[in-house]
Amino acid sequence: MISNRIGRLELSPTLRINAKAKAMKAEGIDVIDFSVGEPDFPTPADIKEAGKKAIDDNFTKYTANDGIPELKSAIRARLKEDHGLEYANNEIIVSSGAKQGLYNLFMAILNRDEEVIIPAPYWVSYPQQVLMVKGKPVIVQTKEENGFRLTADELKANLNFNTKAIIINNPSNPTGAAYTREQLMEICEIAAEEGLIIVADEIYEKVIYDGYRFTSVASLSDKIKAKTVLINGVSKSYSMTGWRIGYAIGPRELISAMGIIQSHTTSNANSIAQKAAAAALSGNQSEINRMVAEFQTRRNYMMSKLNRIPNISCYQPQGAFYLFPNTSAYYNTEYGGMKIRNSYGLSYYLLKEAAVALVPGSAFGADDNIRLSYATSMDKIEKGTDRIIEAMLKLKESPKYKRVALQNVMTYPKGNVEIDTAVSVEERDALVQEAEANLPFDRYFEWNANINGIIIQLRTNVPHLYDFWVENWYPAQLESDLEPHGIIYAVDGVPGRTSYGYYCPEMRTAILFNTSYYGQIRSIALGMVAQASERLLDVHGIRAAGVDFGGKGLLLVGAKGMKRGSSLLRLLEDEKARFLTNDWLFVRYRGNEAIADAPERKFYFKTESAKNFPRYARIFDRSKCENVVTTRSDWTNMKELVDECPLDLGEPYCYWGSLDSRALVDPAWIGGPQKYIKRSHLKTVALLCYEPNTPAVEKLSVEAALDYVTQGKYRSASGAGMTPYKTQPFFNPYILGTSVEQEDLQRRNFHQLFRVTTAYKVNIASIPPETIKSRLRELV
Repeated sequence: MISNRIGRLELSPTLRINAKAKAMKAEGIDVIDFSVGEPDFPTPADIKEAGKKAIDDNFTKYTANDGIPELKSAIRARLKEDHGLEYANNEIIVSSGAKQGLYNLFMAILNRDEEVIIPAPYWVSYPQQVLMVKGKPVIVQTKEENGFRLTADELKANLNFNTKAIIINNPSNPTGAAYTREQLMEICEIAAEEGLIIVADEIYEKVIYDGYRFTSVASLSDKIKAKTVLINGVSKSYSMTGWRIGYAIGPRELISAMGIIQSHTTSNANSIAQKAAAAALSGNQSEINRMVAEFQTRRNYMMSKLNRIPNISCYQPQGAFYLFPNTSAYYNTEYGGMKIRNSYGLSYYLLKEAAVALVPGSAFGADDNIRLSYATSMDKIEKGTDRIIEAMLKLKESPKYKRVALQNVMTYPKGNVEIDTAVSVEERDALVQEAEANLPFDRYFEWNANINGIIIQLRTNVPHLYDFWVENWYPAQLESDLEPHGIIYAVDGVPGRTSYGYYCPEMRTAILFNTSYYGQIRSIALGMVAQASERLLDVHGIRAAGVDFGGKGLLLVGAKGMKRGSSLLRLLEDEKARFLTNDWLFVRYRGNEAIADAPERKFYFKTESAKNFPRYARIFDRSKCENVVTTRSDWTNMKELVDECPLDLGEPYCYWGSLDSRALVDPAWIGGPQKYIKRSHLKTVALLCYEPNTPAVEKLSVEAALDYVTQGKYRSASGAGMTPYKTQPFFNPYILGTSVEQEDLQRRNFHQLFRVTTAYKVNIASIPPETIKSRLRELV
């Protein structure tokens, strides 16, 4: 039910921690909350009165999409008074919070795979919003010794043809770091010279300490101003987080584009809140000074207490209302059975042991740290820091812990890219020339794989893809003049290129740019081999899981979500079962026999299976993996949203934190050589479906089974209620393109399969998971 794009995003960690703290409070536990990113002061009385007056005046209708003139005038006056900046009304847009303003901006400026430079530690939503609009976040780690500020050299090292924008959060959430005018000028001049859009998030501009002078990016020069979009709002400075008023100021064409986006999403911001915000910006500003003075007192006290904890370093922030201490010295410790391995583990421990809620640094791209907010009362700060000190001093080194060296690579993207499967020979030649030009000799990897007698060659500059390719398949002959049946180019780091793929069926050539995800390389290879095998060798390629019982083969065929993988693993618990394949096989028909062969040397497994089949975790530990989640902030599996996962409990990774994580598994590791068979004589085909209120098992005629797979009509087994029908002809997503000839070949081959085997429709909606093994076993 959930789109792949959203399935790869994470819930805001700050909101998740806050929700968990509230749940504990509801149970009567006295939780002190240092996770909240909002001032604890009430909204000033004059601002609230303005809101009440708006209600009394019936100012409760739609307003102009981009904000009321009164609020825009107040914004302009505040910019003029504070920073000497002048803007027109059409260079300002008011939104439902600064967060919406940021999203509108990214939506307006980013094309697919265009890059945004994001200094880390970063606010949690920056990379997620960039990903939501199909951009590419480029995380640049800053250093504590540089005050967590981006340097000119760090910026220059990360520029390329795809760089579109840079985010400058000043002062910063989570570090509180603020830039001097000179520091801003140094990096912004480079950004403007390179034509980047400068996203200046200045939401904390008023929360500045120790006489530090805040400088707005747009005030640096006219050239920089022309490339800058200021993001601001009333939430932090005026304690108005719940009023949800933010605004963006910048070049007219960008603001206009943001207005178009907003007009089709939320339309205008809340009318009453706009009146209140106008009063905040144009009214008495003395409340800000009082609030900031109190924050500074709290900051000093909390820092002095945290610095008493051995081996903790705490950078002194110049702004915002957070501390970001380095706590990595405690990442190999334990107490009361709770093991601390990372910032999430420490945060979880402090919530459980000390009843103090804070945010792990991994949420901000800095796992060595944790974030504490002092936007709460001094009484709570005193109690909370005492609890933290007491809990931290209980932690003792964990000498028995030995970290498993997981062979894991995080790919970009973490799934398939779009692919054009009808490229002409002329287009193919031009694309190959481009790919070859981006394969330098010192980063060139080539390997011929023998897949069911068909030779497919991989050419790439990505070591991860080469390693997986070599392990996945049996090698072809080593003759230098060997002509492959098909070639796959996988070229990463191509400037000016989005992540995209092309396939020329006439030349059996695939070209993929700017992707390092192996799953798609494998699926393209299988699609190529299936086409060639059916035409040249009269061999049938089937997307299915296979298991053998005493020489009788059982196939499990079904679309995504039909529990094919978990059903296979349950069947393998039978001592008589032997593993044939988890995803693909080739079938040769000889008279009344269907002989199935598994073409892979190692098998590409979803690691999420370790959740319900824990013994496979030990197998994955020694396998090559990709996209296994190693930080809680990378968690993207919407089907397994849990409050506590192995990462919370101190484990270094979690196999079910992502639907995109895979492992290359040696079949002999599953149960020894006797548990694995490379060839089987097929006797039974189980067509898995999800059809509530229909029989659990139904025997099908040859024609009924053939019609069922040809249509490939299915609905997902996940989610609440009945999901819409989808179609996947022959339940095979690896088919490259469509043609009448292809469909005829598939129909002919499946007809032969169903003629020599017995086909059943197996309804997983009517069979409890614990009995699926016995029901499938009965069919053989």
